[in-house]
Amino acid sequence: MEFGRRAVLRAAIATTLAVAAGGLFAASPAAAASVPSEDEFFGVWNPATGTWTKEPALDYAAFGALAEVEAAAKSGAYDRASAGLLAYYRGREGRTPPPWVQNNVFVAGQEELFLDHFWTLGTGEAYISTFAVDGAEAEVTADVTRNARSAHASGWIGFMLMARHKEASTAEFRSRQAASGGPVLSVTLADGTVFDLAANHDTYIANGDQSGAVLGAEPELQVRDEGTGPYGPQTRKAYLSFDLSTLPAAPTKAVLRLTGRSAAADGPKQVVLFQEKEAFDEATRTWNNTVQNTFSWQGDPGGFDWKGPAGSDPEYGYQLPRFYFAGPVADAYRTTGDERIAAGLLSLMTDFVQDAADRPGGVPGFPRNLDSCWRYLNWTYAYDVLRTSSSLTPAINTTLLRAFVAGARYLATTTSNTPNWMISIRSTLLGLALYFPEFKGSSRWLADAQTFLGEQLRSALFPDGGYVEASSGYAMGVAQTFGKNAALLKANGESFAAGEDLRALSWYLADQAYPDVRDPSYGDSGSADWSPGLAVLADLLSDEELRHVATRGGAGRAPGHTSVVYPVTRTAVQRTGWAEQDLYLRFSADRGPHSVRDDLDVAVYAYGRPLLPEMGAFSYSSDPKSNWLRFDSRSRNTVTVDGVSQVLDAAAGLSQTHTPWFDLATGWTDASAAARHSRTVLFVRGRFWIVSDVLTPHDSAEHSYQQTWHSLPDARFTVDPVTKAASTAFATGANIRIVPSDPAPITAGLDDGYYSPAFYTVSEAKYVTYTLKATGTARLDTLLLPAHAGSGAEAEVTRVRTGYGASALRFTADRSSGWYLHAGGAGRERAFGPYAADARVAYAETTDGVERLLLDGGTVLLRGGRPLIRADLELGTLTVELDRERRSVAVAGLSGATRLEVAAPWARRVTVDGEPVRFTVRHGMARIG
Repeated sequence: MEFGRRAVLRAAIATTLAVAAGGLFAASPAAAASVPSEDEFFGVWNPATGTWTKEPALDYAAFGALAEVEAAAKSGAYDRASAGLLAYYRGREGRTPPPWVQNNVFVAGQEELFLDHFWTLGTGEAYISTFAVDGAEAEVTADVTRNARSAHASGWIGFMLMARHKEASTAEFRSRQAASGGPVLSVTLADGTVFDLAANHDTYIANGDQSGAVLGAEPELQVRDEGTGPYGPQTRKAYLSFDLSTLPAAPTKAVLRLTGRSAAADGPKQVVLFQEKEAFDEATRTWNNTVQNTFSWQGDPGGFDWKGPAGSDPEYGYQLPRFYFAGPVADAYRTTGDERIAAGLLSLMTDFVQDAADRPGGVPGFPRNLDSCWRYLNWTYAYDVLRTSSSLTPAINTTLLRAFVAGARYLATTTSNTPNWMISIRSTLLGLALYFPEFKGSSRWLADAQTFLGEQLRSALFPDGGYVEASSGYAMGVAQTFGKNAALLKANGESFAAGEDLRALSWYLADQAYPDVRDPSYGDSGSADWSPGLAVLADLLSDEELRHVATRGGAGRAPGHTSVVYPVTRTAVQRTGWAEQDLYLRFSADRGPHSVRDDLDVAVYAYGRPLLPEMGAFSYSSDPKSNWLRFDSRSRNTVTVDGVSQVLDAAAGLSQTHTPWFDLATGWTDASAAARHSRTVLFVRGRFWIVSDVLTPHDSAEHSYQQTWHSLPDARFTVDPVTKAASTAFATGANIRIVPSDPAPITAGLDDGYYSPAFYTVSEAKYVTYTLKATGTARLDTLLLPAHAGSGAEAEVTRVRTGYGASALRFTADRSSGWYLHAGGAGRERAFGPYAADARVAYAETTDGVERLLLDGGTVLLRGGRPLIRADLELGTLTVELDRERRSVAVAGLSGATRLEVAAPWARRVTVDGEPVRFTVRHGMARIG
């Protein structure tokens, strides 16, 4: 059962709902709007008729300050109109642009690279600094403290070296294969201890004739780039990796030391240093198998071609035209007043207008409408900064404003069948309408965008409030977009009404969040701090419970619920509370865009850290790491049948019941062709979980069932050769034990996998596999026992005899001992140790002298052949706590039955769902009802 505010919402939801996935979001792509010509922008006036032969894009009538522009346009003096329009925008006040957005790591000083047509996709290659080598070999150093500190928890750090300029010269550095002078990472700890770490992997990759060559055994690392375009046949990049796992603490200082020289005799050569966040093997890395994220068109007269280079991640060609660099570059100009910066950014913007004119989608829509909306958002911010620059000429200003008009017209009509795309598109339209009210149509665009966004949010939610895309990052992104829209509307004198749909989405996010308020990273998402986003939503909604979550208990009021189920979204969360040290499990069979093949996956967090996390996605490339993370079910905490990954959007179902002492969640999926998978998760609240997997094949053949369990790269998994229990051994903090109930028939192993906490960042990570080969119905029962730092919690689980079609366990764990029954259905009495029950699930334990019992379905629980619990009708999920010392009986979840008897003749007080009730004692049984 559930209590409080959330129960009201859940009670209103039908338990079944058919959603036609293909028809959920109607979409019909619109043709790109062309950029208006100069006369179409300013208008063509017919003095004979006193009318506009061509209607202007500017609303002269509504803005008297444009009178001089209008007069010039009417006389056909467009140069004078352009000059007047620039003067108008330079002096205009009272308009706030949308904030700029980016999808990579920005470091101050990187503006120079952007202006020189040097750009990095995402966060996998993060700029650190630029240094130079001379003709004489010498040691060069780079301060990498910030990077080493952030990388310490992952156990490794990598670097990439790339030529700063296109020139016919090579920088050469001694590799770890050299007799001396190899790469060293010099690390200093807080106590002054210094560690000089040698590289554990280094190599370079070379284009051209050596594109397939492995160069990790070479005594030198080469760095070179020349020619036009993003790379040439002589391009070389170097990669280094250092093992940080032996460091007892994060460093307070880290310096990279390289021995190198420039092979050219005509002067020094500049080298750009990046942090490399994709783990690599020097024995296999080549140009051909490396997905590169940084490219340079430096020195190319044509500059960026706004396309993705061959061999790059497919997102490169989408995200480069989004102008993610425009905001930082504009801010650099605002700070320094350096006109060289302003001129460079304006040149990039006008270069795009020229290059995209003849491409699919044109200037407004190239390469896709999603990319277009981010570009216009970033351009609007940049324009607000650049409008006062002396580098902005009347002609350039008019060129950009014509592109803005085309963009707004395009974004007002283009569509997509993906909710987050449409919300982003219309949000940018809202920003354009607010910032450029002088454009004809802006008032209509504003009204239409506001109406559409409200309707779109409603259609982007399932009836239970869950988000329809199976990706935590995209769900939060949509919510944050509404937060930004509200702030932008307010800044421009407009109002924003937060509706119940936004409240529902906000609480869906809060419910999914880890207890430390971080992204649970399901679907193709990465880890991120959700606290700032939820804080904005709490302010918008004036929700004190949401504020409590967002501030990690620092403000607001504690939520009136903990565990929760979203039955239509097919997601359940089991949690003990909202503090960082609380326990949490997410159980799902969700579906929709951005989902991965993970039906009935669980993710576990306890005592301050993710213990069995989601493993991320890495990228949208077709490289082996991304493919494994996104398309292989073995990359998730679920069961894979016959080595074949699950299919997406399969028929499935999920439900959960919450009581004060237990949460019981049950799900099923047909995502595997060979067998139906059912999974039950019993949370003994505050202590541990029991996971029961039942695989029911569709034939009589033998099948292989592989249950997988994942943790973080520094988990240091071990598997006991006898019990086959797996344990993590983090250097600090919490750990977890994974204990199979029946080790004899299963094969246990540790396999090599990957963990990607963010896009374009990936590390190797061991994971646990339990493989069972069987004919007929197969069962895997597993105990998940989290442990506080240093607690050394132990657990034993033993399978005991029971009736056909069920499994029964005896266990001891964390001060508890008890018995557990999991059956295929209710109605048939089955023994489990000293107990027997006719339930689907039964559980009995004694902890610190208090006995707790659970019955899911059925009517009776026996102990030693005598009734312990007896009901007149089949129960739902009933839990009972018997406290002899206090002489109290507490019952939760009494539904279905009209009379309940409990073997508690000593009882003096009985409560049902926390409320005292009348009872009688007869024949040794306390009777309720």
